[in-house]
Amino acid sequence: MIPLNHRGMPEIKSGSRGPEGTWNKLRPKAKTIVHVLRKTIDYNRDNKTSHPVVAVKVGYKKDYCHALKINGPCQIIYQPHQPNKSQVGGARLWIEVEPEVLVERKYFSNGDYSPPLEVVQQRSKIQKKSPRLKTKRKPTR
Repeated sequence: MIPLNHRGMPEIKSGSRGPEGTWNKLRPKAKTIVHVLRKTIDYNRDNKTSHPVVAVKVGYKKDYCHALKINGPCQIIYQPHQPNKSQVGGARLWIEVEPEVLVERKYFSNGDYSPPLEVVQQRSKIQKKSPRLKTKRKPTR
């Protein structure tokens, strides 16, 4: 029988020879950063839509939602002269949440789940700027 530790994983004893074990290492988590998309709020008001207006960024992954519940301490940061470059226009006000705090995302039941307007616009600008490689095709006979 293999002895298990408190997490239910096999208990591994380090040996005197060979390389160190590299499995089951916890990766450091990034802070959760929350932005409120002001342009999307204006767009929703003018066009009577309900695109998500809250952007939640953890590391390099970004998600959008309608509401947010932060189950723990958080920090609201306002830096008018040093904007946060992780957001499209350089946000000057955002919320930071420590990695161990649970952040629950909530969505409207009748909401529009497509990306917010400013995200769609940014993606279209990037696609226009990126040069497309044109390959010569052989003429068909």
